[in-house]
Amino acid sequence: MRSMRTVACAIIVTTGVVCLTGSALAADMTAAEIKAFLSGKTVYLEATTASASGQAGQGVIYWAEDGTALYKTPNGTMFHGKWEIKGNSNCAEWKERPAMGCVRYDKTGDVVTVIDVASGQARAKIMKTAPGNPEKLAP
Repeated sequence: MRSMRTVACAIIVTTGVVCLTGSALAADMTAAEIKAFLSGKTVYLEATTASASGQAGQGVIYWAEDGTALYKTPNGTMFHGKWEIKGNSNCAEWKERPAMGCVRYDKTGDVVTVIDVASGQARAKIMKTAPGNPEKLAP
């Protein structure tokens, strides 16, 4: 009986530790982390219909260090805009689709999910990043 209680306690403690560790690994990125993650880089993403383009599929965004941004949408249309960090979110203003609001970045392990601040909907998953503008995105 005593060994069964010991085993039960061990299972409960292990489950609690796993749950706490899992929740600690999933966290919103801070302003400094977002800036370091995006500034001067190209982001390859898998967009949802909640994205700025309103289309699901693969897109590419170049977040220039000067605060400008170029977004090749899943259908190949180019969006042009400006971006800035406000609080712990990235706020992009696209000429082709203004007033999209801000997004936060949820990082769980190596997976970064882009989440609309207002609605809480996932806009995209970031597949990878690359320094500079390797796609040579241009206005």
